[in-house]
Amino acid sequence: MKYWKGQKIKAIVVVLLFMMAVSGCGNTGKPEQAVETAEHAAEEKNEKETEGEKEDTLKDSAKEDPELKYMELTEVEDYYGDKSVYKVYAPGGNNIENGLLFYSDHGLTFCASVYGSDLSEYMLETLESSVKFVTDELEEDSECTDFEVSEVLKNGEDLYQIVKAQKEDFIGLSYELNHIYYMDIQEDGAGILWDLELYEIGTDEETDLIIDELGECYEIDLDDIKAGGEWAAANEEYYNKSKERLLPETILWFNATYAPLTYSNNCDWELVGGMEPTEYNADFNKYILERDWGIEDKDSAIETIENLKKNGHRAKCRECMGELKKLGILGERNEEKLVRALQDAGIKEDLYRYVLANQMYRSGLDADYIAAWDLCRVNQLYADFYICEYMTYEDAMDASLENSLILQEMYSSWDDMVVAYLIGYQFWRSDPMTTEDSPTAKRYQCYLDLLEMEDGPYTLDWNMELEKSW
Repeated sequence: MKYWKGQKIKAIVVVLLFMMAVSGCGNTGKPEQAVETAEHAAEEKNEKETEGEKEDTLKDSAKEDPELKYMELTEVEDYYGDKSVYKVYAPGGNNIENGLLFYSDHGLTFCASVYGSDLSEYMLETLESSVKFVTDELEEDSECTDFEVSEVLKNGEDLYQIVKAQKEDFIGLSYELNHIYYMDIQEDGAGILWDLELYEIGTDEETDLIIDELGECYEIDLDDIKAGGEWAAANEEYYNKSKERLLPETILWFNATYAPLTYSNNCDWELVGGMEPTEYNADFNKYILERDWGIEDKDSAIETIENLKKNGHRAKCRECMGELKKLGILGERNEEKLVRALQDAGIKEDLYRYVLANQMYRSGLDADYIAAWDLCRVNQLYADFYICEYMTYEDAMDASLENSLILQEMYSSWDDMVVAYLIGYQFWRSDPMTTEDSPTAKRYQCYLDLLEMEDGPYTLDWNMELEKSW
């Protein structure tokens, strides 16, 4: 295995990761959804030219406001009815498929769909049946400790109900799970049913701002939907107490190798595996390991680890470079020509892996450079195996020490290791990184956030002496 410690490759790698957002992959510089949206807009324009003014078929739920920051007025089709188009205020960044508008971020989930004018007399029943569905689920949920349902409230012609519930997280702290179901009655008698759900554990500093702006759009007070803050306070107190039981620095160093994933999952990097080794967490991790890795028991766990250490995505990257060489295009500088050659050779799946492998080759990097992606996941899996009781704590930490010494020898700093990890992650995702919210960009942002943390994982000395202390 080639060692990269001390090599001056950081500038090259940064170009690999982030200038790709400018160049793209062939003609894939725009996301497919954006292209589809543009095509849809062109079709609508043609329809207006041939059929006259279409605005008569659009029913606005409220006046447009150019000062909106989080909401946007979005068109939704009566997909299962007469195809009439209506407008609804919804959080920006939503998606629409088969007439269903969907958004999920900042601890909020928003959905909206149209109930046509032919169903106008059933709008109240539709609202109540939707509320009954969620309350039935809450009643059957053993983790739900309490819930309450408001009466049907009116806002002009519109109708809505609020559902508030309490559930417990994996350490037994109560958090809020709140809903509003809102029937937005249109002038022709149709209705747009939208619902907003707040999941307190996922909330952040923008959550309340989004709720406030949605309330302004519909001229209703949504303070009842907001989290009261009790869970956040209790959660902070719990983890402040946990900090009093800090792990030895060597184990914290292990944790830092997979901290970007821990952070992206809203877990605590200072805990082995990001969480306490409770029965709930063991069951949850077993589910994830089986779903994502095919790991069902101790034997399959060890088999997976050995494959990662020996092959991992380094082997797949090496195969891509070999295929490029076989096709006579390894080192090709013209990306469009490279993509056309790959497509002509019948290579369509994970196409961008080949593009990235070629960029690595041109930058003087071989497949072993992305070992960080494989070996950081080895440490992550050792931690998961401890939580799931596939390994004892001592065995998991012993194995992590052996693996971490290899990482420490291969790379010269946290920054060097994380950049190699990110390129490996980008290769795995076959991510052209053409947008700011691409998977690789999001994982890189996790790293940047961790860098800014006081006493964060990357304040640890990369070159510390890693030694057994458990």
